[in-house]
Amino acid sequence: MKRTLYWLKVFLFTSVVGFAAGTAIIFLTSESPLETIKWFYLGPVSSLYFLGNMLSGSVPLMLTGIAAVIAFRTSTFNLGLEGQLYFGTFCATFIALQLKAIPVQISQLLVMLTAFFIGGLIAALSVVLKISFDVDELLSSFLIGQALIHVVNYFINGPMRDPLAGLSASRYVEHSMIFSKILSPSDLHTGIFLAVSLCVVAHFILRSSALGYQIKVVGSNSLFARYGGIEVEKIWFAALFLSGGLAGLGGIVDLLGVHGRFVKGFSYGYGFNGIAVAMIARNNPLLVIPSAILFSYLESGAQIASIMAQITPEISKIIQAMIFYLLTAQALLEFLEKRRVMRT
Repeated sequence: MKRTLYWLKVFLFTSVVGFAAGTAIIFLTSESPLETIKWFYLGPVSSLYFLGNMLSGSVPLMLTGIAAVIAFRTSTFNLGLEGQLYFGTFCATFIALQLKAIPVQISQLLVMLTAFFIGGLIAALSVVLKISFDVDELLSSFLIGQALIHVVNYFINGPMRDPLAGLSASRYVEHSMIFSKILSPSDLHTGIFLAVSLCVVAHFILRSSALGYQIKVVGSNSLFARYGGIEVEKIWFAALFLSGGLAGLGGIVDLLGVHGRFVKGFSYGYGFNGIAVAMIARNNPLLVIPSAILFSYLESGAQIASIMAQITPEISKIIQAMIFYLLTAQALLEFLEKRRVMRT
């Protein structure tokens, strides 16, 4: 309880400072600052359409946020979320395009499980390299993820590209697989209930299960965990597998809810933004929900302000980056300090 209250105090303080700094930048750079402030801060909730799109943007961030939380809880750093999401979604899309005459419930489940297992296996490969060759998982997960992004782009620009599309994209998946819309014509879809549910499930698993206890002990002190009889390598493998799996799931849920097909670069930033969401949430799965919504709120506000007011997208991004720098700086320092202590 004290930890949550401390998080709320830090969160509110840094939010106020961040928004104040963003407002100052708007006054310095915009010809009509009051109009810009209105659209930047109130635009995402000014209509049901903008609200729905803002909430839709938070769905993949919730899932990549949980993915980062699970990795952080074991004091490992999964920096390959971007590639795991992208490649897992690509493989799931390939499977989805082959499914024609089977019930929609089975096809949706099969497609989501494909994305989960592919993403999980890619992340778990970093643990194998760590155990076998003492390769830092931060470096290996990032490099593997980036390499796979280029592999996917090759196929989406070539063999899997829809010749009728005006951009680099696959064919559309069966319409029956697409999630139902909420607040139409916005992009909000029923996948948001899955994302919120998984945040809650992750909270109880990490807090009340044997696996959650082992993850906590390994994350606190892997040497102590080893003396206590916990198989540290298996916990690393399980945590990274779940982390990569949830990242892959975040991509396919976004595809089935918003795009309907694989579009080159559709998930740009989801993985790294998920890490920021986890840091803001202080590795608490329940706090990932409001953190992801806040991140999406600022992203949506920046886009709306650049369209509706006299402010360039670059200035909008600077304001957004400043706010999130203030929100994540302390969490990043805490994690790196904990990681340093673990290695000494």
